[in-house]
Amino acid sequence: MINASGVQKPKRVLKYSATLLVFALLAYATFLISLSWREAKSDQASQLATVADLSKNAIDMYFTQLEIGMQNLGADLADMYDKRTDKQLDLDRAFKLVSRFQRLHTELSNVMLIRSDGQLLLTGNTPNSPDLPTLANDSAFMDFRSELQQGSAFVIGKPVMGYIDKSWVVSARYAVTDQTGKLAYILSANLPADLLQRYWLDSTIPRITALGLIRDDGYLVSRYPEPDAARLDDMYGKPAGGAMVEYLRENNQPQHGQVELPGSDGKAKDLRVMHRLQHYPVTLFVEMPMSEIKAAWWHKMHAPYVLMALLLAGLIAIYSLSRRRRDAWSEAQRREALRRNYEQALDERSPNEILMFDADTLRSNYANDYALEKLGYSLEQLQQKTLLALHPELGIESFGEMIEPLRRGEQEAIKYQTVQARHNGSTYPVEVNLQLMRSEEGGEGFMAIINDITALKQAEENIRKFNAPVERRAAGRNG
Repeated sequence: MINASGVQKPKRVLKYSATLLVFALLAYATFLISLSWREAKSDQASQLATVADLSKNAIDMYFTQLEIGMQNLGADLADMYDKRTDKQLDLDRAFKLVSRFQRLHTELSNVMLIRSDGQLLLTGNTPNSPDLPTLANDSAFMDFRSELQQGSAFVIGKPVMGYIDKSWVVSARYAVTDQTGKLAYILSANLPADLLQRYWLDSTIPRITALGLIRDDGYLVSRYPEPDAARLDDMYGKPAGGAMVEYLRENNQPQHGQVELPGSDGKAKDLRVMHRLQHYPVTLFVEMPMSEIKAAWWHKMHAPYVLMALLLAGLIAIYSLSRRRRDAWSEAQRREALRRNYEQALDERSPNEILMFDADTLRSNYANDYALEKLGYSLEQLQQKTLLALHPELGIESFGEMIEPLRRGEQEAIKYQTVQARHNGSTYPVEVNLQLMRSEEGGEGFMAIINDITALKQAEENIRKFNAPVERRAAGRNG
Protein backbone atom coordinates (compact mmCIF):
# COMPACT_ATOMS: atom_id res chain seq x y z
CA MET A 1 0.00 0.00 0.00
CA ILE A 2 1.24 3.47 -0.86
CA ASN A 3 1.93 5.74 2.15
CA ALA A 4 -0.15 8.89 1.45
CA SER A 5 1.48 10.79 4.28
CA GLY A 6 4.85 10.28 2.61
CA VAL A 7 3.52 11.78 -0.65
CA GLN A 8 2.03 14.84 1.10
CA LYS A 9 5.08 15.57 3.21
CA PRO A 10 7.22 17.09 0.40
CA LYS A 11 4.26 19.27 -0.61
CA ARG A 12 3.86 20.52 2.91
CA VAL A 13 7.57 21.23 3.10
CA LEU A 14 7.37 23.12 -0.21
CA LYS A 15 4.34 25.07 0.99
CA TYR A 16 5.97 25.99 4.27
CA SER A 17 9.19 26.89 2.48
CA ALA A 18 7.29 29.15 0.07
CA THR A 19 5.44 30.77 2.96
CA LEU A 20 8.68 31.34 4.82
CA LEU A 21 10.25 32.75 1.66
CA VAL A 22 7.33 35.17 1.21
CA PHE A 23 7.61 36.28 4.83
CA ALA A 24 11.38 36.58 4.45
CA LEU A 25 10.97 38.69 1.32
CA LEU A 26 8.35 40.90 3.01
CA ALA A 27 10.58 41.27 6.05
CA TYR A 28 13.52 42.16 3.83
CA ALA A 29 11.40 44.63 1.87
CA THR A 30 10.22 46.18 5.15
CA PHE A 31 13.82 46.48 6.29
CA LEU A 32 14.82 48.15 3.03
CA ILE A 33 11.85 50.50 3.24
CA SER A 34 12.92 51.51 6.74
CA LEU A 35 16.51 51.91 5.61
CA SER A 36 15.59 54.00 2.58
CA TRP A 37 13.35 56.20 4.74
CA ARG A 38 16.24 56.86 7.11
CA GLU A 39 18.49 57.62 4.16
CA ALA A 40 15.90 59.96 2.61
CA LYS A 41 15.46 61.77 5.91
CA SER A 42 19.21 61.99 6.36
CA ASP A 43 19.56 63.39 2.85
CA GLN A 44 16.95 66.08 3.51
CA ALA A 45 18.59 66.88 6.85
CA SER A 46 21.96 67.26 5.11
CA GLN A 47 20.47 69.67 2.59
CA LEU A 48 18.75 71.64 5.35
CA ALA A 49 22.06 71.78 7.24
CA THR A 50 23.78 73.12 4.13
CA VAL A 51 21.15 75.85 3.73
CA ALA A 52 21.32 76.68 7.45
CA ASP A 53 25.12 76.88 7.44
CA LEU A 54 25.29 79.10 4.36
CA SER A 55 22.45 81.32 5.60
CA LYS A 56 24.08 81.58 9.03
CA ASN A 57 27.39 82.68 7.52
CA ALA A 58 25.72 85.20 5.23
CA ILE A 59 23.57 86.74 8.00
CA ASP A 60 26.51 86.78 10.41
CA MET A 61 28.54 88.62 7.77
CA TYR A 62 25.70 91.09 7.23
CA PHE A 63 25.45 91.84 10.95
CA THR A 64 29.25 92.20 11.11
CA GLN A 65 29.20 94.74 8.28
CA LEU A 66 26.31 96.60 9.91
CA GLU A 67 28.11 96.63 13.27
CA ILE A 68 31.27 98.02 11.67
CA GLY A 69 29.25 100.77 9.97
CA MET A 70 27.41 101.71 13.18
CA GLN A 71 30.66 101.58 15.13
CA ASN A 72 32.26 104.05 12.69
CA LEU A 73 29.23 106.34 12.85
CA GLY A 74 29.24 106.13 16.65
CA ALA A 75 32.96 106.98 16.75
CA ASP A 76 32.34 110.10 14.66
CA LEU A 77 29.52 111.19 16.97
CA ALA A 78 31.53 110.45 20.12
CA ASP A 79 34.50 112.40 18.76
CA MET A 80 32.23 115.35 17.99
CA TYR A 81 30.70 115.11 21.50
CA ASP A 82 34.05 114.90 23.33
CA LYS A 83 35.62 117.83 21.44
CA ARG A 84 32.86 120.28 22.40
CA THR A 85 33.26 122.07 25.72
CA ASP A 86 29.51 122.12 26.30
CA LYS A 87 29.32 118.33 25.76
CA GLN A 88 26.51 118.71 23.25
CA LEU A 89 26.30 117.36 19.75
CA ASP A 90 26.24 119.61 16.72
CA LEU A 91 22.84 118.26 15.65
CA ASP A 92 23.07 119.66 12.11
CA ARG A 93 26.33 117.83 11.50
CA ALA A 94 25.02 114.75 13.31
CA PHE A 95 21.99 114.73 10.98
CA LYS A 96 24.29 114.77 7.96
CA LEU A 97 26.29 111.84 9.31
CA VAL A 98 23.19 109.78 10.15
CA SER A 99 21.56 110.60 6.79
CA ARG A 100 24.70 109.57 4.92
CA PHE A 101 24.81 106.29 6.87
CA GLN A 102 21.18 105.55 5.99
CA ARG A 103 21.80 106.34 2.31
CA LEU A 104 24.75 103.91 2.32
CA HIS A 105 22.56 101.21 3.94
CA THR A 106 19.51 101.37 1.73
CA GLU A 107 18.13 98.17 3.22
CA LEU A 108 17.46 99.91 6.56
CA SER A 109 14.00 101.43 6.87
CA ASN A 110 15.04 104.05 9.44
CA VAL A 111 18.04 105.10 11.53
CA MET A 112 17.47 107.05 14.75
CA LEU A 113 19.73 108.95 17.15
CA ILE A 114 18.37 108.83 20.72
CA ARG A 115 19.81 110.61 23.74
CA SER A 116 20.46 108.42 26.77
CA ASP A 117 17.53 110.02 28.62
CA GLY A 118 15.13 108.83 25.89
CA GLN A 119 14.78 112.02 23.82
CA LEU A 120 14.62 111.22 20.11
CA LEU A 121 16.99 113.78 18.54
CA LEU A 122 16.78 112.99 14.84
CA THR A 123 16.41 110.26 12.23
CA GLY A 124 18.03 109.62 8.90
CA ASN A 125 15.06 111.34 7.25
CA THR A 126 14.08 113.90 9.89
CA PRO A 127 16.41 116.57 11.34
CA ASN A 128 16.19 117.71 14.93
CA SER A 129 12.82 119.20 15.78
CA PRO A 130 10.92 120.09 18.97
CA ASP A 131 8.10 117.87 17.70
CA LEU A 132 10.13 114.69 18.03
CA PRO A 133 8.87 112.54 20.94
CA THR A 134 10.64 111.38 24.07
CA LEU A 135 10.85 107.68 24.95
CA ALA A 136 11.79 108.26 28.57
CA ASN A 137 8.66 106.55 29.93
CA ASP A 138 8.54 103.81 27.31
CA SER A 139 9.20 100.39 28.84
CA ALA A 140 10.74 99.07 25.61
CA PHE A 141 13.26 101.94 25.61
CA MET A 142 14.19 101.31 29.23
CA ASP A 143 14.71 97.61 28.43
CA PHE A 144 17.07 98.10 25.51
CA ARG A 145 18.94 100.95 27.27
CA SER A 146 19.56 98.60 30.19
CA GLU A 147 20.67 95.87 27.78
CA LEU A 148 23.22 98.23 26.18
CA GLN A 149 24.51 99.44 29.55
CA GLN A 150 25.06 95.91 30.84
CA GLY A 151 26.28 94.05 27.79
CA SER A 152 27.79 94.48 24.35
CA ALA A 153 27.92 97.87 22.62
CA PHE A 154 26.07 96.35 19.65
CA VAL A 155 22.92 94.28 20.10
CA ILE A 156 20.16 92.85 17.97
CA GLY A 157 17.15 94.09 19.92
CA LYS A 158 13.82 92.62 20.88
CA PRO A 159 10.85 93.36 18.60
CA VAL A 160 9.13 96.62 19.54
CA MET A 161 6.02 98.37 18.30
CA GLY A 162 6.95 101.24 15.96
CA TYR A 163 6.40 104.73 17.40
CA ILE A 164 4.99 106.15 14.17
CA ASP A 165 3.31 103.47 12.05
CA LYS A 166 2.52 101.07 14.96
CA SER A 167 4.02 98.06 13.23
CA TRP A 168 6.47 95.56 14.70
CA VAL A 169 10.14 96.35 14.04
CA VAL A 170 13.43 94.78 15.10
CA SER A 171 16.38 97.12 15.47
CA ALA A 172 20.13 96.84 15.66
CA ARG A 173 21.38 99.24 18.33
CA TYR A 174 24.80 100.68 19.11
CA ALA A 175 25.82 102.44 22.33
CA VAL A 176 27.72 105.71 21.88
CA THR A 177 29.71 106.44 25.05
CA ASP A 178 31.74 109.42 26.26
CA GLN A 179 35.39 109.34 27.30
CA THR A 180 34.46 107.94 30.72
CA GLY A 181 32.52 105.04 29.21
CA LYS A 182 29.13 106.45 30.19
CA LEU A 183 26.26 105.94 27.76
CA ALA A 184 25.60 109.23 25.95
CA TYR A 185 23.57 108.34 22.86
CA ILE A 186 21.98 105.31 21.21
CA LEU A 187 22.01 104.60 17.48
CA SER A 188 19.00 102.51 16.45
CA ALA A 189 18.70 101.04 12.93
CA ASN A 190 15.49 99.29 11.92
CA LEU A 191 16.37 96.01 10.23
CA PRO A 192 14.61 95.26 6.93
CA ALA A 193 11.37 93.33 7.24
CA ASP A 194 12.56 91.05 4.42
CA LEU A 195 15.92 90.31 6.08
CA LEU A 196 15.54 86.56 5.57
CA GLN A 197 13.75 86.80 2.23
CA ARG A 198 17.02 87.68 0.49
CA TYR A 199 18.45 84.33 1.65
CA TRP A 200 15.38 82.35 0.58
CA LEU A 201 16.03 80.53 -2.70
CA ASP A 202 12.98 78.69 -3.98
CA SER A 203 15.09 76.81 -6.48
CA THR A 204 17.14 74.99 -3.83
CA ILE A 205 14.75 73.07 -1.56
CA PRO A 206 11.18 74.13 -2.42
CA ARG A 207 9.60 72.21 0.48
CA ILE A 208 11.26 74.37 3.16
CA THR A 209 8.44 76.12 5.01
CA ALA A 210 10.35 78.72 7.06
CA LEU A 211 13.62 80.41 7.87
CA GLY A 212 13.84 82.16 11.23
CA LEU A 213 16.13 84.00 13.65
CA ILE A 214 15.56 83.78 17.39
CA ARG A 215 17.40 85.44 20.30
CA ASP A 216 18.64 83.54 23.33
CA ASP A 217 15.80 84.98 25.42
CA GLY A 218 13.23 83.47 23.04
CA TYR A 219 12.22 86.66 21.19
CA LEU A 220 11.85 86.20 17.45
CA VAL A 221 14.07 88.52 15.37
CA SER A 222 12.81 87.63 11.92
CA ARG A 223 10.87 84.92 10.10
CA TYR A 224 10.15 84.25 6.46
CA PRO A 225 7.51 83.80 5.20
CA GLU A 226 5.92 86.27 7.59
CA PRO A 227 2.80 85.07 9.42
CA ASP A 228 -0.58 86.68 8.80
CA ALA A 229 -1.22 89.96 10.61
CA ALA A 230 -3.48 88.35 13.22
CA ARG A 231 -0.55 86.32 14.58
CA LEU A 232 2.10 89.07 14.61
CA ASP A 233 1.34 90.27 18.15
CA ASP A 234 1.62 86.74 19.55
CA MET A 235 4.76 86.01 17.54
CA TYR A 236 6.73 89.22 18.22
CA GLY A 237 5.10 90.58 21.37
CA LYS A 238 6.36 87.93 23.77
CA PRO A 239 9.07 85.27 24.00
CA ALA A 240 8.39 82.19 21.93
CA GLY A 241 7.56 78.93 23.66
CA GLY A 242 7.33 75.36 22.52
CA ALA A 243 9.63 72.44 22.03
CA MET A 244 12.29 74.22 19.94
CA VAL A 245 12.90 76.94 22.53
CA GLU A 246 13.02 74.30 25.29
CA TYR A 247 15.52 72.29 23.24
CA LEU A 248 17.79 75.33 22.82
CA ARG A 249 17.65 76.20 26.52
CA GLU A 250 18.15 72.65 27.75
CA ASN A 251 21.19 72.29 25.51
CA ASN A 252 22.63 75.67 26.53
CA GLN A 253 22.13 77.31 23.12
CA PRO A 254 24.14 74.77 21.04
CA GLN A 255 26.22 75.80 18.04
CA HIS A 256 24.15 73.54 15.83
CA GLY A 257 21.40 70.99 16.25
CA GLN A 258 18.91 68.84 14.40
CA VAL A 259 15.68 67.61 15.92
CA GLU A 260 12.16 66.51 15.08
CA LEU A 261 9.72 68.69 16.96
CA PRO A 262 5.92 68.94 17.15
CA GLY A 263 4.52 71.34 14.56
CA SER A 264 2.15 74.22 15.12
CA ASP A 265 -0.87 71.86 15.16
CA GLY A 266 0.64 69.87 18.05
CA LYS A 267 0.47 66.61 16.06
CA ALA A 268 2.45 66.73 12.84
CA LYS A 269 6.20 66.97 13.23
CA ASP A 270 8.74 69.29 11.65
CA LEU A 271 12.36 68.57 10.87
CA ARG A 272 14.30 71.57 12.13
CA VAL A 273 17.98 72.33 11.75
CA MET A 274 19.45 75.05 13.95
CA HIS A 275 22.77 76.88 13.59
CA ARG A 276 23.94 79.57 16.01
CA LEU A 277 25.53 82.71 14.56
CA GLN A 278 29.27 82.88 15.18
CA HIS A 279 29.47 86.42 16.58
CA TYR A 280 25.96 87.16 17.89
CA PRO A 281 23.60 85.56 20.47
CA VAL A 282 21.09 84.59 17.79
CA THR A 283 20.15 81.16 16.38
CA LEU A 284 18.99 80.56 12.81
CA PHE A 285 16.53 77.74 12.19
CA VAL A 286 15.30 76.07 9.03
CA GLU A 287 12.23 73.88 9.12
CA MET A 288 10.47 71.41 6.88
CA PRO A 289 7.36 69.35 7.75
CA MET A 290 8.02 65.64 8.07
CA SER A 291 4.84 65.06 6.06
CA GLU A 292 6.52 66.72 3.05
CA ILE A 293 9.58 64.50 3.41
CA LYS A 294 7.41 61.39 3.68
CA ALA A 295 5.24 62.38 0.71
CA ALA A 296 8.29 63.03 -1.49
CA TRP A 297 9.92 59.79 -0.37
CA TRP A 298 6.76 57.70 -0.94
CA HIS A 299 6.07 59.31 -4.31
CA LYS A 300 9.56 58.40 -5.39
CA MET A 301 9.90 54.97 -3.79
CA HIS A 302 6.53 53.18 -3.49
CA ALA A 303 6.53 51.68 -7.00
CA PRO A 304 10.00 50.10 -6.77
CA TYR A 305 9.21 48.64 -3.37
CA VAL A 306 5.92 47.10 -4.55
CA LEU A 307 7.88 45.37 -7.28
CA MET A 308 10.63 44.38 -4.89
CA ALA A 309 8.12 42.55 -2.70
CA LEU A 310 7.32 40.27 -5.67
CA LEU A 311 10.87 39.62 -6.83
CA LEU A 312 13.37 37.03 -5.67
CA ALA A 313 15.72 37.80 -2.81
CA GLY A 314 18.70 37.90 -5.15
CA LEU A 315 17.09 40.49 -7.45
CA ILE A 316 16.15 42.57 -4.41
CA ALA A 317 19.74 42.51 -3.20
CA ILE A 318 21.06 43.58 -6.62
CA TYR A 319 18.48 46.36 -6.86
CA SER A 320 19.27 47.57 -3.35
CA LEU A 321 23.01 47.71 -4.11
CA SER A 322 22.52 49.63 -7.37
CA ARG A 323 20.06 52.03 -5.72
CA ARG A 324 22.47 52.80 -2.92
CA ARG A 325 25.27 53.54 -5.37
CA ARG A 326 22.97 55.75 -7.42
CA ASP A 327 21.76 57.58 -4.31
CA ALA A 328 25.32 58.11 -3.09
CA TRP A 329 26.30 59.69 -6.42
CA SER A 330 23.14 61.78 -6.78
CA GLU A 331 23.37 62.99 -3.18
CA ALA A 332 26.88 64.29 -3.80
CA GLN A 333 25.75 65.95 -7.02
CA ARG A 334 22.68 67.55 -5.39
CA ARG A 335 24.62 68.88 -2.43
CA GLU A 336 27.37 70.29 -4.65
CA ALA A 337 24.81 71.96 -6.93
CA LEU A 338 22.96 73.31 -3.89
CA ARG A 339 26.11 74.81 -2.39
CA ARG A 340 27.24 76.27 -5.74
CA ASN A 341 23.87 77.88 -6.46
CA TYR A 342 23.53 79.21 -2.92
CA GLU A 343 27.09 80.65 -2.79
CA GLN A 344 26.51 82.31 -6.17
CA ALA A 345 23.26 83.86 -4.91
CA LEU A 346 24.93 85.12 -1.72
CA ASP A 347 27.90 86.49 -3.72
CA GLU A 348 25.56 88.53 -5.90
CA ARG A 349 23.95 90.08 -2.79
CA SER A 350 27.20 91.16 -1.08
CA PRO A 351 27.44 95.00 -0.86
CA ASN A 352 31.21 95.04 -0.12
CA GLU A 353 34.44 93.92 -1.70
CA ILE A 354 35.29 90.50 -0.26
CA LEU A 355 38.79 89.06 -0.77
CA MET A 356 40.34 85.92 0.66
CA PHE A 357 44.08 85.27 1.06
CA ASP A 358 46.27 82.33 1.98
CA ALA A 359 47.38 82.73 5.60
CA ASP A 360 51.02 81.82 4.84
CA THR A 361 51.74 83.41 1.44
CA LEU A 362 49.12 86.22 1.64
CA ARG A 363 48.34 85.42 -2.01
CA SER A 364 44.75 86.04 -3.09
CA ASN A 365 42.66 82.94 -3.78
CA TYR A 366 39.11 84.34 -4.00
CA ALA A 367 37.31 87.59 -4.79
CA ASN A 368 33.65 88.34 -5.28
CA ASP A 369 32.40 89.98 -8.48
CA TYR A 370 32.15 93.42 -6.87
CA ALA A 371 35.82 93.32 -5.83
CA LEU A 372 36.95 92.24 -9.30
CA GLU A 373 34.94 95.08 -10.85
CA LYS A 374 36.37 97.69 -8.43
CA LEU A 375 39.98 96.53 -8.84
CA GLY A 376 39.84 95.92 -12.60
CA TYR A 377 41.42 92.46 -12.38
CA SER A 378 40.26 89.10 -13.62
CA LEU A 379 40.26 86.38 -10.95
CA GLU A 380 43.28 84.72 -12.57
CA GLN A 381 45.22 88.01 -12.51
CA LEU A 382 44.24 88.76 -8.93
CA GLN A 383 45.39 85.30 -7.79
CA GLN A 384 48.93 86.38 -8.70
CA LYS A 385 48.72 89.30 -6.25
CA THR A 386 49.34 89.36 -2.51
CA LEU A 387 47.52 91.44 0.06
CA LEU A 388 50.59 93.67 0.46
CA ALA A 389 50.68 94.28 -3.31
CA LEU A 390 47.09 95.51 -3.22
CA HIS A 391 47.80 97.63 -0.12
CA PRO A 392 51.17 99.22 -0.99
CA GLU A 393 51.29 101.44 2.11
CA LEU A 394 51.59 98.38 4.38
CA GLY A 395 55.02 97.01 5.23
CA ILE A 396 55.50 93.29 5.84
CA GLU A 397 56.87 93.83 9.37
CA SER A 398 54.15 96.24 10.46
CA PHE A 399 51.49 94.01 8.89
CA GLY A 400 52.92 90.98 10.69
CA GLU A 401 52.68 92.78 14.02
CA MET A 402 49.13 93.92 13.22
CA ILE A 403 47.82 90.40 12.50
CA GLU A 404 49.62 88.71 15.40
CA PRO A 405 46.56 89.07 17.73
CA LEU A 406 44.51 87.23 15.08
CA ARG A 407 46.98 84.35 14.88
CA ARG A 408 47.08 84.06 18.69
CA GLY A 409 43.29 84.08 18.87
CA GLU A 410 43.19 87.22 21.04
CA GLN A 411 40.96 89.08 18.58
CA GLU A 412 38.35 87.89 16.09
CA ALA A 413 38.98 90.75 13.64
CA ILE A 414 41.10 93.85 13.14
CA LYS A 415 40.16 97.02 11.31
CA TYR A 416 42.47 99.45 9.58
CA GLN A 417 42.43 102.13 6.88
CA THR A 418 44.83 102.20 3.94
CA VAL A 419 44.85 102.77 0.18
CA GLN A 420 44.08 100.04 -2.34
CA ALA A 421 45.70 99.78 -5.75
CA ARG A 422 43.69 99.08 -8.90
CA HIS A 423 44.99 97.23 -11.94
CA ASN A 424 45.51 100.55 -13.79
CA GLY A 425 47.78 101.86 -11.00
CA SER A 426 45.30 104.26 -9.43
CA THR A 427 44.50 104.02 -5.73
CA TYR A 428 41.54 104.78 -3.49
CA PRO A 429 41.10 104.88 0.30
CA VAL A 430 39.51 101.85 1.93
CA GLU A 431 38.60 100.55 5.35
CA VAL A 432 39.46 96.86 5.85
CA ASN A 433 37.90 94.46 8.31
CA LEU A 434 40.32 91.50 8.40
CA GLN A 435 39.42 88.14 9.94
CA LEU A 436 41.37 84.89 10.25
CA MET A 437 39.15 82.00 9.14
CA ARG A 438 39.90 78.45 10.30
CA SER A 439 38.40 75.38 8.64
CA GLU A 440 37.46 72.14 10.38
CA GLU A 441 40.42 70.48 8.61
CA GLY A 442 42.86 72.90 10.26
CA GLY A 443 43.50 75.19 7.27
CA GLU A 444 43.73 78.97 7.73
CA GLY A 445 43.03 81.94 5.50
CA PHE A 446 42.37 85.65 5.80
CA MET A 447 39.03 87.16 4.76
CA ALA A 448 39.02 90.90 4.08
CA ILE A 449 35.72 92.82 3.97
CA ILE A 450 36.67 96.06 2.23
CA ASN A 451 34.64 99.27 2.17
CA ASP A 452 35.47 102.16 -0.20
CA ILE A 453 35.69 105.30 2.00
CA THR A 454 36.43 107.79 -0.78
CA ALA A 455 33.21 109.65 -0.02
CA LEU A 456 34.03 109.76 3.70
CA LYS A 457 37.55 111.10 3.08
CA GLN A 458 36.19 113.71 0.68
CA ALA A 459 33.60 114.78 3.24
CA GLU A 460 36.30 115.12 5.91
CA GLU A 461 38.45 117.18 3.54
CA ASN A 462 35.51 119.44 2.69
CA ILE A 463 34.81 119.96 6.41
CA ARG A 464 38.49 120.74 7.02
CA LYS A 465 38.56 123.31 4.20
CA PHE A 466 35.31 124.82 5.44
CA ASN A 467 36.67 125.19 9.00
CA ALA A 468 40.16 126.42 8.01
CA PRO A 469 39.29 130.17 7.67
CA VAL A 470 37.47 130.12 11.00
CA GLU A 471 40.42 128.46 12.70
CA ARG A 472 42.86 131.01 11.17
CA ARG A 473 40.74 133.93 12.37
CA ALA A 474 40.50 132.40 15.85
CA ALA A 475 44.28 131.91 15.90
CA GLY A 476 44.77 135.52 14.83
CA ARG A 477 42.61 136.84 17.64
CA ASN A 478 44.37 134.70 20.21
CA GLY A 479 47.74 135.89 18.92
